[in-house]
Amino acid sequence: MPGRLRVATSGAIVMSDVARLERLLWPSIDAIEIGSLDGEADLHAVLDLVERRHLAWAMHMPLWRRGLARVPMASAGPSPEEERSLRADMALGQRYKAAYALGHAPWLPDHRMPVARAEALARETVHLLRNLSRAYDLPVVLELKLGLNRDPGILSYLLADPEGFLDLDEVHLCLDTGDWLLACETLGVDPVRAFEPLAALTAVVHAHAVERGSDHYLWKPIHPSSPDAAAVRDLCQLALEARDELTLVFEHTPHVDPGPAYDLEGYHWLLSTLT
Repeated sequence: MPGRLRVATSGAIVMSDVARLERLLWPSIDAIEIGSLDGEADLHAVLDLVERRHLAWAMHMPLWRRGLARVPMASAGPSPEEERSLRADMALGQRYKAAYALGHAPWLPDHRMPVARAEALARETVHLLRNLSRAYDLPVVLELKLGLNRDPGILSYLLADPEGFLDLDEVHLCLDTGDWLLACETLGVDPVRAFEPLAALTAVVHAHAVERGSDHYLWKPIHPSSPDAAAVRDLCQLALEARDELTLVFEHTPHVDPGPAYDLEGYHWLLSTLT
């Protein structure tokens, strides 16, 4: 039996613009995943909205716009400032009962370093985040991202050894469908088949398509007219079938966005295809 689907929205707010965030609470939305806030006022505006609308909320680290872009490599040694930032985010997540804390980690700039070195870096980062998860009693979710210049980065190593490369005890994965599709294209593997060993480890999916007419990584909301639609649907279905609960996040900070009607059509289409 497929698991329960928790549907989430994600988007930055500026100057406590909660009205904008409320417009993103489409039918069936029951959670918010949010980070890169400007300050305490924005956080409390989000928490007030969560309470009023009876939503769950999750923290996308860094919580503050001025914070870390990604979790540092632990084996290189996080600076005192970096560790303070991570601990402060986790403490706030614990205090305000976040469902999970998500970070872009472990991150590797490219896929050409020796496997032993890449594994050591990645496992040390996971070890750091596992310890923080235990210390703050807050689940940690790892969103694996592309490396520099759309390099497959850590995804290359995970694709080569999905069960042995990372020690994921007590932590879970987030599948960013755009990063995954691009990495699989570069490496010449089928994205849906390659995801099968990881589906049960994936607690969160960030669902979106990719705009390929540029050397840059540009993403756009999912829509049935997209060439990526079938693959994104199948990835979401695999994860849902493998989990007791899956959080499906529709993000609202795309590089390319045809408009609200397009976004909502894609949203309803994707939910209607999942069983």
